[in-house]
Amino acid sequence: MSAAPRAVAGLEPARPTLLRVEDLVVEFVTRDGVVHAVNGASFDLGPGETLGIVGESGSGKSVSAMSVTGLIPSPPARIVRGAAYLDGEDLLTASSRRLRELRGREIAVIFQDPMTALNPVFTIGSQMTEAIRVNDRAVSRRAARDRAADLLARVGIPRPRERLQQYPFELSGGMRQRVMIAMAIANRPRILIADEPTTALDVTVQAQILDLLALAQEELQAATILITHDLGVIAELADRVAVMYAGRVVETAAVGDLFDHPVHPYTEALLASRPAAVPDGEDMFQIPGVPPTPLGDLPPGCAFAPRCHRRDGRARCVTESPASWDVAPRHRAACHFWTEAPA
Repeated sequence: MSAAPRAVAGLEPARPTLLRVEDLVVEFVTRDGVVHAVNGASFDLGPGETLGIVGESGSGKSVSAMSVTGLIPSPPARIVRGAAYLDGEDLLTASSRRLRELRGREIAVIFQDPMTALNPVFTIGSQMTEAIRVNDRAVSRRAARDRAADLLARVGIPRPRERLQQYPFELSGGMRQRVMIAMAIANRPRILIADEPTTALDVTVQAQILDLLALAQEELQAATILITHDLGVIAELADRVAVMYAGRVVETAAVGDLFDHPVHPYTEALLASRPAAVPDGEDMFQIPGVPPTPLGDLPPGCAFAPRCHRRDGRARCVTESPASWDVAPRHRAACHFWTEAPA
């Protein structure tokens, strides 16, 4: 590299930014101690962009996104510090009433498990009608119900008026996820947050739901945060990727740059562990060790150091937390020795 690396303290968006999350720290207070769920996460989202957030279970992906919408339970959760700006308004300091106004109208969430997100004692029609009217009481119940039926038809649910009379348990998992998508797009939000939207579905239904998400985003021109552990989904749908480990974003890049030129050793390991990366007849690569426990005091240094192939016994990795470095335009990584990444 011709230029010396430069540490970056904050975000430096080179394009319009719709949502900007800065130095987010979230903890959960439990009877066993404090769980450090998010440890200084920062990322941004541009208008119409799809940002994929990836990482192993417990890396802080969902907590980071749900904190923005006020959907993490407090207590036991507490936001220790950070900011989340939507058009200059800090969502982390907004009142509960203000967040309710923004949810659905500005930001909508598609949950991992629609069975827990949908109320089992109310019909699909009553829940969708309320979701539509909560942001516009001028809409009559009949008009809201007509719109709900139209939305169900648009997401591929047959006999939509019949479905409005049914309860969530009467629908399949794929159908329930379609209902969640219909509710999410009902008020034409500017941001969609999709939290592992295909995890509990079979492969065929997964593909249908992903196609539907892409169509919904295209129709709304909405920005999307796609939370997933599936790098294949990221490659298909994301424009940029934020890789999280132990509650921190360790690398961000355009999806093509990340897959072609990963810089952080954790990103390298994730990509190497994909089934598509394993030659025929060879065993699948597994990242050695396990992620650090989020319970109790955080160790000094880089959280990935005990599992890192690049550490090579160097003390700096276990004594000093790495800064986030400019690797290339719109590509950043938090590694002391990022220049040693393969070219």
